[in-house]
Amino acid sequence: MSLDIAELTQSSQAMKDYTMLQIIGLLAACLWQIGLVYAFLQSGIAAHLARLVEKDSQMQFLRATTYFLFFFVFLFVLALPIKVLFEYCPDKVYDLSTNTSFSYIVRKCLDFIVNLVTMIPMIALAMVFAKSFPKYWGYCTGALLASVSAFQMICLPAFLEDSSAYLKPLGKPDVQARVDAIFKKAGIEGAKVLVENVPDTKKLNAYATGAGPTARFVLYESVVDKLSAEEIESMIAHEISHIKLNHLWLHVFFSCSFLFLAPVLAQFIAPFVIPRLPEQWGIKAVCDLPVIALAALVVLTGNFLSLPIQNYFSREFERQADAQALALTGDPEAFARQLSAFARANLDDMDPPRWAVLTLYSHPSVKERIESALKHSGEP
Repeated sequence: MSLDIAELTQSSQAMKDYTMLQIIGLLAACLWQIGLVYAFLQSGIAAHLARLVEKDSQMQFLRATTYFLFFFVFLFVLALPIKVLFEYCPDKVYDLSTNTSFSYIVRKCLDFIVNLVTMIPMIALAMVFAKSFPKYWGYCTGALLASVSAFQMICLPAFLEDSSAYLKPLGKPDVQARVDAIFKKAGIEGAKVLVENVPDTKKLNAYATGAGPTARFVLYESVVDKLSAEEIESMIAHEISHIKLNHLWLHVFFSCSFLFLAPVLAQFIAPFVIPRLPEQWGIKAVCDLPVIALAALVVLTGNFLSLPIQNYFSREFERQADAQALALTGDPEAFARQLSAFARANLDDMDPPRWAVLTLYSHPSVKERIESALKHSGEP
């Protein structure tokens, strides 16, 4: 069956409008958070909070914990309106979410608590290292961050599979048979395909997580309900290809390397930077509590400015995975159909502005991916 590429890659006005809102929302959220942290420092609030915290405790771990708690709450509360405006509201307007405003905010609060509990020990220990080991704090902090990140990326997926009430086996024999054949062809053993029940969204999604023996492929339940067996096979083949091409291991390696090297680099440049910081920031040494806010400012700004570089490599990985998936399935048309189905269900513009793809997109445009896939079948 010949597919009409023009029809397959045609975006509705709703898709274009929704995608533009997502682009604006991402930019607004990044810049708003950076602005909040800068204002926190520049206004003197960071230094004033440090003085208050230091009066109540003599232990650096407790000081850092208390300071980070107030700082993180400050960021969360003031950033929440942007999330509601550009995340919750568009999804409700375009009928992509079944969330009420109350349930959305509760979910965000729960996510906030999980992140807080995860981050507090690391931040507090980093501040203890800065105070107790002035010559080695960068190495100690880097080792801590890299170790925790490796655990989260490699070991945690298996734990979540065993404990999550939202994950279940694929449960479709015809699809499972296709998936098993793809696993065998790719030479991958031990990986699992799971289905996730996500009742608060109508969007389609699939992702790979873990690495090595903990590799997992997770499909939203809506994917299993709405796509054909051939389309699901093509989609899973793409995710399998990330493992076959060692993309997940590369992600672990580069993430952990960065998390180790960044504090080490910070240790070497701190003596040159700290004396030049504005006085109202209240930072005279790396063990001063406002360093927590400064670190957040550096991380947020650095992450935002490096998005084009990060996303360039991500798009290259996605192109490689697409090509490998087509080699595994030999079914370019099913691959193209599932890409189109995803985009239409999620209201993703098939051909968004080029500048947005180059700077903000971790995947090539859907139009590019479909056109590339259909070249394998000789489609014009």
